[in-house]
Amino acid sequence: MDFRVPQFIEHDPKILGPLTLSQTMFVGTAFGISFFLYFLMSKTHLTLYVIITILLFGIAFALAFIKIEGLGVAKVGKNFTTYTLNNKLFLWKRKQSPVFLSSPKEKRLAEAKLQEKPSPLKIKETGKIENLIKKIDFEK
Repeated sequence: MDFRVPQFIEHDPKILGPLTLSQTMFVGTAFGISFFLYFLMSKTHLTLYVIITILLFGIAFALAFIKIEGLGVAKVGKNFTTYTLNNKLFLWKRKQSPVFLSSPKEKRLAEAKLQEKPSPLKIKETGKIENLIKKIDFEK
């Protein structure tokens, strides 16, 4: 029994449980910032701290886990900004063609000369197949 083996499979190694290195960095950074903000804001502005923490973890989880067309949100954002900031000026480079300042008859003759090029292949007037056909036809 034959089994089909998939090719070109790319897996990121799991570092911390089911999380890859980039996912761990996004979530860990959000956790570190919220831990630092807890000691700065929790006693005076608890509701502001909770709102900032929710937004921070929402952004971190979006960057870590959401994929668009197989690409992460960070990569899609980078591609979007580079596309919008780069120049989009496409220039048409015209090919130079010969200019004819003569009568239509001379123009046609000049074009015919340009088109006439000797073939690099050697072509025989008659081939072996034609000789065989003649032999078959006349031997009957």
